[in-house]
Amino acid sequence: MIYLKTGIGIELRGEDMLISSLQSNFSAGAFTHFKRIANYRLGDKEALRHAINTFFRSHNLSKENIVLGIPRNDIILRYLDLPSEVAENIKQVVRYQVQSFEPTEEDKFYYDYALLNNNSPQKRLEVLLVMVRKTLLDNHLNFLLELGIRPTTVVGSSMGLSNLFLHSQKNIRGKTFILADISTSSLELIALREGSFVYSCETSKENNQNWRDLILHEVDEATSKMRIESEAIIEKILLSGVSSVSAHEELKILVPDCELIQDSISIATPQENKPHLQEAASSLGLAFTGMVHRPLIRMNLLPDELRRHQTRWAYIPAALFGFAIIVLLIALGFHQMVQNRKLIRKLDQEIQALKVPVDRVQSFRNQADILEKQIKSFEELIRKKDMNLEILRELTSILPPDTFLHTYQYRDGIITLTGSSNSSSDLIPKLEKSSLLKDVVQKGPIFPDGQTGKDRFTFEAKLEK
Repeated sequence: MIYLKTGIGIELRGEDMLISSLQSNFSAGAFTHFKRIANYRLGDKEALRHAINTFFRSHNLSKENIVLGIPRNDIILRYLDLPSEVAENIKQVVRYQVQSFEPTEEDKFYYDYALLNNNSPQKRLEVLLVMVRKTLLDNHLNFLLELGIRPTTVVGSSMGLSNLFLHSQKNIRGKTFILADISTSSLELIALREGSFVYSCETSKENNQNWRDLILHEVDEATSKMRIESEAIIEKILLSGVSSVSAHEELKILVPDCELIQDSISIATPQENKPHLQEAASSLGLAFTGMVHRPLIRMNLLPDELRRHQTRWAYIPAALFGFAIIVLLIALGFHQMVQNRKLIRKLDQEIQALKVPVDRVQSFRNQADILEKQIKSFEELIRKKDMNLEILRELTSILPPDTFLHTYQYRDGIITLTGSSNSSSDLIPKLEKSSLLKDVVQKGPIFPDGQTGKDRFTFEAKLEK
């Protein structure tokens, strides 16, 4: 599948390096590839560079959008409470604050800051200040540069994890969430309040200590340091990291609102990557942070001179590409319109060519209608014609000379004949031969007339229409 956007997250977790790719078109994204490199600093650097290049090349991944996540122990967090009057000069004020934390000229910091959601009635500014020692970050960057990796953004790994989780929540207003990122021997606890990164602390796990007790202890510490009001509640505790599944088994008995991070993020995950989703959550969050335009927690500890600044010229190819797509869509619409007009013109020509034959057929049809009406009128006249004279004339020619009719009656197409004849038995066949009579039957008996000696008969017949 071809993806429009790709984000790469590289997390430095202890002695291991975790690489995750998040790719998307228009959805939240898909967790497409994952790689864990154990003891990355102790192995052969050339072999490590080859393994990383093979990973990127085999999966056709770009190195243009890489977000580096450094461990919690490498960064220093400070929460500054400042008067609202310094809002216009906040950048300068933060710089003075950073300088106050630098003990010597050689011990410098890279830093970035973010304004937290401010619900204070005094309208003071709450600022999250994130710092990393210059020597420490330079060491990471130089090592990665030798491997052919040049990050575009550097943040704390837990901040990437927080961005990924917050993106999947529909409503974060007034809610506090606890994220516990659990490695094999340590725990970083993160508190998120109304979408802000308000607390983070990393603690090592003692040999005889279980995850449940450590997490509950750190949650108590966090709530006391954050000064959560008595009416406020923790909405949910989310666990991530390589040891999160076993920690969840220990904790869910006492804390029902405890879930694995994989159940709370809207990331499409292929079947082969589902076993890695918990341990890759932070590196996925880093990839997500670099892929979206405005993450909720926006930080970049990379020094300004190492950042990639896009000039206006950088947008020209994308603008031209977009313009070309629009032109093609318009051309496609016009092409359909032109095709329809050509079809209509051709149909009009064919209709015009058929006009004379159609008119001739229409004339024949009109003449046929007129003839049909005439025939119907003639039939109607014939039906109204008095047939009695025709029938009597027919009887005169059919009946023998010794046969006399005493009565003749015609009603509703039934003809009744009464008379006398010397050969009455021969009369029915003769009447049947008439073109005007049909279904001739004898009605009643034939008996001799006492005066004439002839047979008296009564016949019925139907008029042949």
